[in-house]
Amino acid sequence: HIDIVVSPEDDIGLRRVRITNDSPLRRTIEVTSYTEVVLASPAPDTLHPAFSKLFVQTEIIDPLQAILCTRRPRALDEHSPWLFHLLAVHEGESSGISYETDRAQFIGRGNTLVAPQAMTTMNDLSGSVGAVLDPIVAIRHRITLEPEASVTLDMVMGIANTREASL
Repeated sequence: HIDIVVSPEDDIGLRRVRITNDSPLRRTIEVTSYTEVVLASPAPDTLHPAFSKLFVQTEIIDPLQAILCTRRPRALDEHSPWLFHLLAVHEGESSGISYETDRAQFIGRGNTLVAPQAMTTMNDLSGSVGAVLDPIVAIRHRITLEPEASVTLDMVMGIANTREASL
């Protein structure tokens, strides 16, 4: 079950996902979020998408289970917003969390978004951060569910004017 909410007060979108193990067996599942990062107005991104992505800087905030992104300024007076993404587990327990901010690492050599390398292996995401060539935000939780047990996950995506506001 999924509920999608856009906050009228804050610049965030929330997707609350509830997963129930209806089988008689204990199951371990992985839940992975994925989105591509732009942080530019549509015109420059449409004209030069690869160039626009070169200025995005990513950062993992492990205690908050979140990823922050911003654009490195090209001029002293340029102001860039901060994108944040988190994936939090409630009413259940995550036995592992990993992060990815590099699209090439997520997709893998010779693969596509239809079947990316990150989704065909049970490995953790690489945890790459910094100035990546093609930025994404992806967070993976490995969750074990007992029979008839449920878990609730909150996927939050938002934007703020400062790093402090994002945190």
